[in-house]
Formats: sequence, structure tokens, C-alpha cells
Amino acid sequence: MKKALATAVFLLSAGIALAQAMAQAPAPFNMNPERSLESQPPAAPPGQQAPPPRPVQPAPAPAQPPAPVQTPIPLPPAPAPFQAAPAPATGPGPVPTAPRAATPPSATPAPVAQPRAPARQQPAAPAALSGRHYLVPEKSLRLNGEVEQRSWSIYLTPEQAAAPARLNIGYQNSIVVAPEVSQLAVTINDVPVYNNPITSPEQVSDRALDIPAGVLKAGINLVRFRADQRHRTDCTIESTFELWTEVDPARTFLTFGTNSMRRLSRLDDIRAVGVDEKGGTRFRLIVPALDQLGATDVLMRLTQGLALMGGMPNQSFTFEKTPSGLPKPGELAIFVGTRDELRPLLPALPAAAANAAVASFLDYPGADGASALVLSGPSWPSLEGLIESFVAATDGSATQRRETLSTQAWHGLDTAFLFSNAVIDFAQLGIESQEFAGRLFRTRFTIGVPADFYANAYGEARILLDAAYTADVLPGSHIDIFVNGDIASTVPITSSGGAILRHLPIKLTLQHFKPGVNTITVEAALLTRQDVACAPGSTADNKARFALFGSSQFQMPDFARIAQVPNLAATAGTGFPYRLGTDPVSLFLGRIDEQTLSAAATFIGKMSVASHHIMPVDVTISAARVAGANALFVGSISEFPANILTQLKIDQESRNTWNPAGISSNTSARTPLTLQDWQQRTGSNFFSQKFTALGAWAKDNFDLSLAMLRFAPSTDELYKPPQTAKLIIAQESDPTQLGTWTAIISPDSASLAEGMRAFSAREEWDKLKGRIMVYEGDDKEPHDVPVSWFRFMPTQPFSPGNARLIAANWLSDNIMSYALLLAAGGVLLGLATGGLLSLLGRNK
Repeated sequence: MKKALATAVFLLSAGIALAQAMAQAPAPFNMNPERSLESQPPAAPPGQQAPPPRPVQPAPAPAQPPAPVQTPIPLPPAPAPFQAAPAPATGPGPVPTAPRAATPPSATPAPVAQPRAPARQQPAAPAALSGRHYLVPEKSLRLNGEVEQRSWSIYLTPEQAAAPARLNIGYQNSIVVAPEVSQLAVTINDVPVYNNPITSPEQVSDRALDIPAGVLKAGINLVRFRADQRHRTDCTIESTFELWTEVDPARTFLTFGTNSMRRLSRLDDIRAVGVDEKGGTRFRLIVPALDQLGATDVLMRLTQGLALMGGMPNQSFTFEKTPSGLPKPGELAIFVGTRDELRPLLPALPAAAANAAVASFLDYPGADGASALVLSGPSWPSLEGLIESFVAATDGSATQRRETLSTQAWHGLDTAFLFSNAVIDFAQLGIESQEFAGRLFRTRFTIGVPADFYANAYGEARILLDAAYTADVLPGSHIDIFVNGDIASTVPITSSGGAILRHLPIKLTLQHFKPGVNTITVEAALLTRQDVACAPGSTADNKARFALFGSSQFQMPDFARIAQVPNLAATAGTGFPYRLGTDPVSLFLGRIDEQTLSAAATFIGKMSVASHHIMPVDVTISAARVAGANALFVGSISEFPANILTQLKIDQESRNTWNPAGISSNTSARTPLTLQDWQQRTGSNFFSQKFTALGAWAKDNFDLSLAMLRFAPSTDELYKPPQTAKLIIAQESDPTQLGTWTAIISPDSASLAEGMRAFSAREEWDKLKGRIMVYEGDDKEPHDVPVSWFRFMPTQPFSPGNARLIAANWLSDNIMSYALLLAAGGVLLGLATGGLLSLLGRNK
């Protein structure tokens, strides 16, 4: 018994000693962010228990919805041309800003980070969603690197601007972002409203704050998000690519307290529709008489006017005969029809619509505080006059030269058009003078290029850079210029001791420029001895090592001006060639139904915004009426006539093989298998291997490819869409070589609406190029079929200078023709010299 008792005492003593040793052991390094004071529960005094959590107060009962509101909209007899409202100026007096150290007491507290899987967010109630005015005009907003800034504009009604507003920001950041030296800043109309540490690595966290009175303005408001980020432990340039903060569009929004702020009362208020939780804007047209062919022309003009009025980057249109549901944020319902057609849907329809066409805003049936635009009258001819008066206020001139492209809704300011021999300062492009203390500096700006740009094979633009770097910057650092994501130039820093660069010329090849908006990114990769040593805390050093000045300039050279057809990039960027002329554009529809009309309206609306012009449209279901003119084709491939597909260079067999199920209905015999086929697949042919190796050597050493070694462009082959394709956009010249045909084709109607809705996003629309664009779903990147053979379309009066530039670019594209002309010129020069010498000398 005594022996057992001694053994138990010994084991108990060993356990106590082991527990004390573990308690005194140092804690391992923790990469989790330091929780701010606002997210930590208060510690209880010694000897006392922590206070119990406060009970959640029940939400007050919602107020009774007001009576339906109907607001007649007077239309001016002669509306003035539409002009974008100027950006509001910041008031002279200081505006109180949100505190930096802690979130206001009324704000939603930051969620406590969980050590394992993040807590699942409960979906918001429909009533809560309806009161949100979402801010981010994109599917996602990620701020990458050590410093990045994104700007855009939102439009608010006078009632929204005057109401108390609350801003909610939802974001998540990389775990390697150091919270003690990283900041997320938000400004509205250049007034700081949020500037706090970045502290949400494990899940999306919400920050809520009240907008100070006087910050929001009626009309256009400039919103700017900026992230300054530093790495926790790494000082290399490569580590900066691990830094990111992603703002959640679904949890970043304004609220105005009541749903009545969604009511619209003026036509300009259409611009306040805003975006949804994915950055999209949708106009839902409810037309009971949608099957009438005569109504389609006027509906297409209405959609163009709505697109220009909205001006949002991700606009789409849908058509319905009856309402499908309540309107959501970023959506506007438009009822169009005669009084008799709309009376069953809208009991509060104005009685004046029985005698004259009326435009008014009514409360959407069953929705609390959401307005619907109603266009009604006694007959469709009266409605046509009403819609013409509406769209006349938004239409731009088709002949006057444009100076800017509309990009304010997603870039913060409009993009300047640059023609031949143009010079513009960085300050005019939105880049102010700034200093930088990190390792990889990055900033970007946009410029516009006209549709008849023809200088992709020769010519160089220049950046005259005004910058400076300190003596800490080591040789081996470099400045890089990217054009539309492709590297265009690199300038190495070879000297030490610091320098001031005054109008340093940096040449940019024009190969990567395209008609429309072009994004140019300036990067500076900076190496220092301090980064090589990377002492603890060195990533937090705020000593400036690089500066970029707004006096820098972008210089566009004199380039050739002649359009090329096909060119989907010109159509997407500037609406070419449908913007030219006054003749109606023929619109061929495979059928008159909701899906086909929705796809056609979305495509035409995107072109209207790109061209800032409303195109006259002549809807037809007969392909025989479209020859010799610009035309658009929309429908499933089975609805296209054979001659149209042949002219678009699409394989006729696709009518049978391209279907949603991916099952070919062609029962013809298969192509016989041969040994030569396998030799081509495996490359086992000796001569083909040597030829391929020679081509790779020429590409690596001289940037020459086999496609460049040609006398003239080759003829395009027939294209057969893959089974995975859901939509293709194709463009070619018409048989008379006088018009341009563009077609939106899908295997069926459902894929047509889905694919065109995907291309309504700005990021996807800007990718249009070549002669065919293929969409295979949200999980795949759209790809293009490049143009081989094209026709020239003159856009400028003849001049020897422009002709010389056109010839220079064509010969640069077709090297063998240039070599042949050079050899012929040498032979002629030799013959002429020989003939001249034969007439001279003693013998003569």
C-alpha cells in the first residue's frame, strides 16, 4: 500500500513540473494579424468575472410604405445636346473626417478572427438589400502591390445627396500585409472619409461609418480607394506581388436610411440607378406588345438612349412581356406600351396617357420605394415621338470629331483622344507629382486612339519622363512601361548616386495599341542596400527613394490614318463603322423573342456608349435586304442563312455540329486516318523538325516569325466553332465590299442571352479584337481569331504624307514584299548607273 502511494505522489509531482515548464515556454511566431482594440473584448479586473454580453436590441418596426408616387416628366420641345455634368468641387471649408484610431461607436464592430474556417455570412434580407447603393463598378476590386489607387464616379440624386448617408466597406487582405504600417484610405470628392490599418487577413471584414454632412453632392461624385501596403518580413521586389487587399463589391455600399431614396423623379435621375453587388447595371424593359415587328425599331433607339443616359461600364438589357420580379439594386424597370396594354400591369397609370404620350415615374407594383419609368400613350406612333424626344437629349454628333472617350464611371475621368502629333502632360491624365518609399512603384493612365489607327507594325510613341531617385537606389533597378498589359519598353538604371531625370525619352512601340481606350502602366523596380540586408523593421521605412512628377508627358507620333475591315477592336472601342453616316443600320434578328432582343439591345447599347451616338436601326427578318450596307445579325446559328455564314467565313457544317449538347448530328463517314496525319501531329518528319527549329531560332534572335515572312496577307480560312463555345462575335465585309457585317451567333437562344450578358462587362468587352471572338463560359478566357486578309476603308482625304505612312506600315507587315521591292530598286539603280557610265569616258 505504501509503495503504491509513493508511486502516485511521484507521478503527480512530474505532471506539475511538466505543466510549469510548458507555461514558461515562449509562444511560437504567429502570422495572424494583431487585433485592434475595437475587436478585443475588455479584460475583467482580477478577482471579477467578465461582464455578460449586452442583449441585442430588437430592430424598430418598419414604417408604413407611402402611397404610390407618380411623377410626370415634362419633355422639352427642343432638348439641348447631352453633356456630362462637371465633377463637383470640394467646398472651401474643412470637412470633419472619420477618426483614424477606432471605428465610431455606431459602426459595425470588426469580426473577431477565427483560428480555423471563417464564419459563414448570413445572407441579407431582401428589404436590407433594396436599401443599398452599391459602389464598386466591377465584379471584383483588388488593390495589388505596395501602393495602388482606383478611382471612379457615382451619380446621386439631390434627395440622396442631402440625406444622412452611411458607408459600409467590406474587404480582405493577404496575410503577409503588415497591419502596423499598411493603410486603406477612401476619399469621396477628395474628402477623406476612411483611413485605417489593413487588418483582415482571414475573412472579409466590414467597416461602417457615417459620411460627414456636405461630402456627397447632387450629380457626379468622385470615389477613390487607395491601399498602401508593406510586407511583414520580406524586402525583395518579388515579395510585393504577394501584397493585396480585395474589396468585396457585395459588402461595399451606401445606405440612406429609408427605401424612399430609391425613388426617381427626373430623367437625369436615371444615371443614379448605379450598380448591383457584382458591378452590373441592368435595364429591364417590360413591353406587353413585344411581338410587334414595328415596335422593335423604336425599342432599339430607346435602349441606346438609356445606355447613353446611364453611362455605366457593365450595362445590359433584358426584355419581358410581363414583370418577372421586383427590381433589385442597380436595376431600372421601364414599362413601354399603350395605355390599354399597360393598364392591367399598372393600376396607377396616369389618365393623361389616354390622350397624349406621357413619360412618368411610378412606384413599381409591390416594391417599397422603387421607381419604374413608364412610357405610355394612346398609340405606338405617339410613343415613337415621345421616345425620339427622350433620346434626342443624349445623342452626340456623328460628324464632329470627338475629343474624349467616356470612362469617368470606371476610371474617374474621361480619356483623351490622341491624334497625330499630340502631346499631353501626365497631370492632365490624372497623375499628379508623388513620392514613393517602397520597392515597386506602379501607376497607370489611359489614352484614346481613333478607329482608323494603322501603325501596329512601325512607329514609336514616347514618354518624356520627369522623375528622380535617391543615392540609395542601386544600379540594376529599372523603369518598365506596359501597354494594355504587354511590356513595351524597359529603361535600366545604370548609375549610382541618385539622379534627376528631365524629359527622359522612353520609346514605346505602337504594336500593342488598339482603337479605343488603351491603358499604359508605369513601373519602377527599385533596389537598395537596405533591402538586401532586410533588417527587422526596414519594410516600415518611409524615406522616399523615388519621385514621379506630373510634368512628364506622353507624345503620340504622326501615324497612318486608314481603317481596316474586319476589326472588332475598332467596333468595341469607338463603334466603328456603325457610327459613320446617316443611313440606318440593318438589324437582322433570327426571331423576335426576349432572348434575341435582349442580346441585340445589349450589343447596340455598348456600341452607342463607345461611339457616343445613337444609330438609326432598321429591323428586318429578311437577309436579302442587308447587301451593300452596314448590318448586324443576332440569333442562333440555325436561324442564319447559308450565304450569311459563308460571307462571315464560318463553316457551314457548324449548323449541324454546333449544338448545346455537344452531339454532332452529322452521320457522314469519318475522314480516313493516314500515316501522314500522325507524322504531322508528332513532328517525326525530319524536314519539319529542322524547319521548326529554324523558325524558333529566328524568333528568339530577330523577333521574326514564319507569318511575318510573307508577300501579302493570306486568306482567312473557314472557322468552325468548338463544341464548348457558347457565343461567337464575327465580323467581315459584305459581298459588295461597301458595308461591314457583324454577327452575334450562338448555338441556341439561352446561350445567346448568357453570352451577350457576359460580354456586357467592361473587362470582357475591351477584349474584343480580330475577326472572331469566342466565349466559352465564365470559367474560361475569351479568345480571338486574328485577321489575315482585310480591306482598307479610307477615312481621311488623300495626302502624300498619309499615303507614305500607310505604305510604310503595310511593307513592315509584309517583309518579303519589302525585300522584293528593295531588290528591284537595287537592280534598277544598277542598270541606270551602267547605262549612264556607258555614255561617258574617252571612247565617247
